[in-house]
Amino acid sequence: MYKKIICIFLIPMILITGCWDSKDINKKCIAVSIGVDIVNDLIEFSGEIVKLSTTKETEETSVNSGVYTILSYGKTFEEARSNYDSNNPFSTFLGATRVVVFGENYAKSGIEPYINRIDSEYDYRKTLFPIVSRESPRYIFELKTDKDISIGFLLDDILVHLKDKGMSICPNVGDILSTIAFGTEGYLLPYVGVESNDIKYLGLCVMKDSKFIDVISIEDTKPILYLLAKNPKLREVITNPIDSNNKYNFRIKIGNRDITTHYKNDNVIIDINLELEAELSYQYYIKKLDDKMIHALENEISIKIKDSILNIIKKAQKDYTCDIFSFGEIFKSQHVDQYNKINWEDAFLSAVINVNTTTKIINQNLKSAPKEEENNE
Repeated sequence: MYKKIICIFLIPMILITGCWDSKDINKKCIAVSIGVDIVNDLIEFSGEIVKLSTTKETEETSVNSGVYTILSYGKTFEEARSNYDSNNPFSTFLGATRVVVFGENYAKSGIEPYINRIDSEYDYRKTLFPIVSRESPRYIFELKTDKDISIGFLLDDILVHLKDKGMSICPNVGDILSTIAFGTEGYLLPYVGVESNDIKYLGLCVMKDSKFIDVISIEDTKPILYLLAKNPKLREVITNPIDSNNKYNFRIKIGNRDITTHYKNDNVIIDINLELEAELSYQYYIKKLDDKMIHALENEISIKIKDSILNIIKKAQKDYTCDIFSFGEIFKSQHVDQYNKINWEDAFLSAVINVNTTTKIINQNLKSAPKEEENNE
């Protein structure tokens, strides 16, 4: 199964790219993942390589595949790559690479040099995902999980799933290159780790000047997703304001999101307006909801989400001291002349940011209350 998955992906790709002659398939090492870290002051390259080989049978040629990990060291990228090439009888093709995983040590020193390296390599895809790993990339790639798939494919599938569900921010290398070119000091990358011998998405890491400075745990990423995710669908648990034993589980999505910026009296003002739609999945104890309670729950949802957004923005201004929300790009698009006259990162730190949230419960999804309760009303 392991080999079949890889062949299904790679063989059609090889046939349609036209990058190299089909006769050379058995002379290419195809990278599906690359890891970069710093170990004992040396650059450590690791990753997964697919080696395709052709075998002649009676009347047809078959293609076999295998996956193995690579490992090399050097004082520079070039030296580490040279050390790898010196032990490899075949040239490496990077066009199938799905993810580049940065270890924390390397991420803390700054990932921009390697992002620029990807940009300069003609066969590196700019749509691959950059990731920061709590454990070393080498350890990640050598992990034997119970999922019958390569680690590179597994990481890519996890991120695509989270992005499509609005559960994470997953910029690709092209996005990061644009962010760096724009001049923004801050951005976010997915953060992964190993738990119970399996790879798990742990949250988002904060990058300032392309250097790792903090981790926002998965349970604390929701306010960021309300601001940045394309179609967030998140869970919120609200306590009954009258009966604290009863709780309501809502699925929240954004009906409308509007971010408007202003520049008055040498100050940046950012107004964030969110119209939220809430679907009640269930309540701990089934009770009828009257209009008053529905209104109270809508208000509780709005306050909870508003406060969480304001808290993460305050943390970005005071602790991270950088704009991780891409507000600068919005401000420039709305006030290009003022943007060109100010230092955005300084202006962001003192910006007045207002958040307005309104919630509409659009589906109560309630079962009928027990008959005994109905008779007592």
